[in-house]
Amino acid sequence: MIKLAELLYRSVNRVRRALFRAGILKAKRLPVPVISVGGIAAGGSGKTPATIAIAGALAARGLRVGVLTRGYGRAGVGGVIKELDPDRYGDEPALIKKRLPQVEVIVGRNRYDNAIRNPADVFVLDDGFQHLQLHRDLDVVIDYDSGFLREGRRALRDADVLLPRKIKLTIPDSLRGKRVFAFSGLADNQQFFDSLALPLAGTRSFPDHHRYSATDVEAIKHAARDVGADAIVTTEKDAVKINDPEVIAIRADFVIDDLDRILRV
Repeated sequence: MIKLAELLYRSVNRVRRALFRAGILKAKRLPVPVISVGGIAAGGSGKTPATIAIAGALAARGLRVGVLTRGYGRAGVGGVIKELDPDRYGDEPALIKKRLPQVEVIVGRNRYDNAIRNPADVFVLDDGFQHLQLHRDLDVVIDYDSGFLREGRRALRDADVLLPRKIKLTIPDSLRGKRVFAFSGLADNQQFFDSLALPLAGTRSFPDHHRYSATDVEAIKHAARDVGADAIVTTEKDAVKINDPEVIAIRADFVIDDLDRILRV
């Protein structure tokens, strides 16, 4: 059933991309540069960490940077993030804002209108490879095709820059040699567990963009105690929705070789 859904999704995107390539459908153009960060995989490629890396590098150059993001899994209407409220804005936009407080993060489905209402020197389009209705000046695409695919590999010919998936986790020194209980709500939870390089006392998986209840958090703590874990760890994306001092967030950075050269283009 999942494979059928994937094939239907890919077919729709293939037709849309062909219509935009042929000029039958037109992309709207903003008066400032737009850098899109995306991929062909629905999840697990590291699009959010890559967006953080690129937007942070642009902000470090003194530019006013706006991140345009849809905000998957949000309950609110979106808008410009003024407070770290993952329920209203979504977990990934909240994480971007937490990591880059100097950057304006604008959440909403109509990214063109959001950009017009919130001027910037440059916009970074988060998870934008399939958002063809907005013109981009640089299409940065993560070459990762595991799991549910939105498009086939032929779509990668539209990329200006292809990046290998290269994620660096920062493990706190306090966790070295300790048995940890890991949990996450990602598209690929096992990928996170395998990347920790720590002794795992146990793990628990949740659906992508899961909203944690107080009952969930207590169940996680109880499970960690039952297996004698020394600490509880999760992703930054999950931790931003919990804000519990007993839960340690593992920082993930997307490593982009020659980022300065890419941005000069």
